[in-house]
Amino acid sequence: MSIKQSFQNIKGLLIDIDGTLYFKEKPIPKSIETVSKLRETGLKLLFLTNTDSKTPITILKILEDYGFQVWKDEIFTPIIALKEFLSKYTDKKFYFVTTAEVSKEFQEFRHVEGSEIPDFVIISDFHDNWDVNRLNLAFKFVLKGAKLLGTQGNKYYLDRYGEPVIDTGSFIQMIATAANVVPRIFGKPSKEYFLQALERLILKPDDVCVIGDDLESDIQGGINAGIKGILVKTGKGQFYDPSKSDIEPYLVLDSFSSIIELIKL
Repeated sequence: MSIKQSFQNIKGLLIDIDGTLYFKEKPIPKSIETVSKLRETGLKLLFLTNTDSKTPITILKILEDYGFQVWKDEIFTPIIALKEFLSKYTDKKFYFVTTAEVSKEFQEFRHVEGSEIPDFVIISDFHDNWDVNRLNLAFKFVLKGAKLLGTQGNKYYLDRYGEPVIDTGSFIQMIATAANVVPRIFGKPSKEYFLQALERLILKPDDVCVIGDDLESDIQGGINAGIKGILVKTGKGQFYDPSKSDIEPYLVLDSFSSIIELIKL
């Protein structure tokens, strides 16, 4: 069976956002039209992002402002996954390292006060207040028994200028290494995150493809859950060199719009 024929059986797509649909605060050429064309095929779409500095509503608004046709329940972020998990532990105490915007998502949870030791330490993007003391306090809490949770596992991201910036995953691993613990990751490339995405689409791994620009987060993350991964050569994908990676995408495309050539109306 050819690659093109295999795509005739695809029922849904997990679509990365930053670096795949837009980059450097501009929609990638033809990406808006491609989302609309994919809707005409009847495919189920879920926009799967690792963005943890913004609320899901903000991410939706950004896409809408760019002109993308996206619905609220089609956005899935680490913040959503984390809140669903924490809602099972409303009697516990928490210490959050997040942006001011994201902190509002967790106002109903019990934050530690004074000399209290939290049950959970949550590390997310905190670039609006990059204070190492916040991380050091988190480290101390983990040493004293708090469980370490991370919103996502990216080592770095590309900012609005396309420049690399250290990301949440690196900070989580730093604390985990120092405290000799294994953190729980809620975003990509966590297998559980992709399985949660499949549950939202009510589809099996063989029925879905993930398409994104990050070899580790998107492609390996999908592979971890038994999902075929399509790498686009935009965003981080522009630096893709198959000779320097053991991760093998199912397919490599020039950009997101190329998916239409495989999934015809």
